Parts: sequence; C-alpha cells; structure tokens
Amino acid sequence: MLNRRLFLAGTAGAIISGCSAGPGLRHAGFAHPVPLAPLKFSADRLMRITVCSRPFRPAGPRLEAEAFDGKLVVHNYGQGGSGWSLSWGCAEEATALALTDGPREVAVIGAGVMGLTTALRLVETGVRVTIYAKEFPMETRSSRATGVWSPSSRIGLADAVDRSFPDRWERWARFSLEAHQRYLGAIGDPVEFVPAYNLFDESDRPHASGKHDFLKLDSRIDDAVPGFSAVPPDTVPFPVARAESGLYMTFNVASYAQRLTQDFLAHGGRMLRRELPDRAAALALPEPVIVNCAGYGAKSLWQDDDLVPVRGQINWLAPQPEARYSVFYNNVVGLSRRDGVIVQYVGPDDDWGYGDDSEIADRQEMLDALATLRPLFS
Repeated sequence: MLNRRLFLAGTAGAIISGCSAGPGLRHAGFAHPVPLAPLKFSADRLMRITVCSRPFRPAGPRLEAEAFDGKLVVHNYGQGGSGWSLSWGCAEEATALALTDGPREVAVIGAGVMGLTTALRLVETGVRVTIYAKEFPMETRSSRATGVWSPSSRIGLADAVDRSFPDRWERWARFSLEAHQRYLGAIGDPVEFVPAYNLFDESDRPHASGKHDFLKLDSRIDDAVPGFSAVPPDTVPFPVARAESGLYMTFNVASYAQRLTQDFLAHGGRMLRRELPDRAAALALPEPVIVNCAGYGAKSLWQDDDLVPVRGQINWLAPQPEARYSVFYNNVVGLSRRDGVIVQYVGPDDDWGYGDDSEIADRQEMLDALATLRPLFS
C-alpha cells in the first residue's frame, strides 16, 4: 500500500468500460496509450485557494477521558493528516468513553469530521446530542482536506508514541475502512474507489526521510485495501519513464459532510453555532458529558501545547467531469474530484508544512504546482 504522498486518484468511468474519453496522450515507444481526457492545469481555471492547519501530536491523537469540575470530558482530536480516514474508528472509541456513566445528554465541540462522526455515533445510541461549533461543517478545516484514504499520514512520531499505539491505530483503521465502505454507491458518491497513477522519471531518487521520524503503519492493513503495481511500459499514457497504478479510496468531502449532517439531524441531534473562547466556556455547557473534537482549535481551547500545526494548501480548479482521475508527479498531486480539480504540492518529505500555522494562501506555490503537472499533457 502506498502512503499519502504517493496517492493518485482515478481515471474516469470511460476508462473502466474501455470507451475513449478523449484524445490519448502519447510518448515515444508507448504504442497503446490509455485514452485519457487531458486534465487542464491552467491558472485561468482557478476557483479558490484554501489553506488549513492539520492538528498533529507527536504522541498520536488524544483520545481519552478526564473528570473536570464535575463533568466528564472526552478528548478526540489530533489525528494529523488522517482525520477523515480514521474518523469512524476514533468516533467509536470516543463514544464508548462518553457513555461510561450512561448520560442522557452529551455535548460535542466541533463540527469537523471528528465532531460529525462522533455526534452521529452518540445520537444513534439514543442519547440527546448537541454539537456546539464556531464553524459549521463546510466552514471547518475538515472541508479543506485532500479527501483520500491516508490513515497513517502524520499520525505520530515513531519515538513518541507508546508501544500499544500501533495496535490501537490498526483497530481504528480497520473499523473506519468498513464504515466508509457502507457509503459506497450512496447518493452523491460520498465514498468511491478510483484508479490511480504514480509517475516517475528516470532521475527520481529515493524519497527523503526528513528530520522527523513520522510513524508509518500502512503495511499493517495491506490485506484490507487494493494494492499498486507497475504499468507495462507500452501502456503508460504519460511522458514519463515508468508508472504504478492501482485503486484508491477517496472521499467527496462536500457530499460526505452533508450526508453526515443530515443523518445526525434526522436522528434528533442539534447543531448550534457557538464560539467557545476557552476551557471555562466549554465546561459551562449544560450537558454533563462533553466530547472535545476541536481539532487544531484544541490548542487554544484546551491549552494543548503538544499540538503542532502542519500547513497544507489546496488549489481548486474548475471541475472536469469528463476527466475523473488524478496524477502524482514530482511531489505534486492533481486529483479530479466531483467538486473540482485539486492541485497540491506535498513537499519533498513529511516535514513540509510542519510547525507552520500560516493559513495565508501562497499564489506562487499554486503556480509552481501547475507548472509541474502541465507538461504531462503537452
């Protein structure tokens, strides 16, 4: 299984069916290129640029309960770049912790993916649940995610997690994978598997490790997800030396968040816009149990100095429904999602963006990323 840095999402359905979706891309020596409609990596198709701070904790996500001023507080945050991927497994564990004393009412802080999935699991048990959030689902940092299955992306540092963490992570990942797959084929395609390509030049060097020893656990679940394999040279549809392809699970964030919100409200849940400036304000909520799913916001809300921001920028181009696939080349991702073509420079290693809390868009980063991918289609 390839990690987040080597993800590429898929070709259009026309490729699967064998129908041509547009002119084929050719390279000397490649006699039978796969018919791909070209992706248009042009700055004049730019819709917006979004930036977010992923909530990273060296010791791994904070998922634990503590008694505080007569209330039970359950923490569920700090999943780094694995929030969407691990959401259901972490929500299941947080729900078990929250229901220890059989409360009738629970407050959930945050309406990102952790808040939504945890609130939904709680309300399904029959308790009354209220989400309190400064930002509603499509305003949160979760809405700016790449939207790919990446369960160990910046999940912790190898020398900072405890010995039991890999087993715990595997339980989260396997539970989440099964839960995500229940949404396959649902209206709006909140989850779908798509073909994927990783592209390499002859000059490609081994991937740099960076200064931080980020934990890599994907191999523990290789049996549960489709793998990647080399593409025969005469079928590589790009002007590169070699390619790998496979299937990758992706999340259509807009439709997925909408589905989770609708399901939560349909079960009787409430969502209130409320800014909680500090811990005292959170503890003043009327519910006896509070689940803290504030993501990077927990750094100030709960004074968690262990949280480290990891900056990520996504450049959004106009959708191309005729070209539903992606490319990964020279550390740049180009993924054609239903809500737009996202282009993201992920850096030479996982240190990229580490410790950077700036959420100001970098236009030059966008232009450089487009310039990297454009020659694949010229």
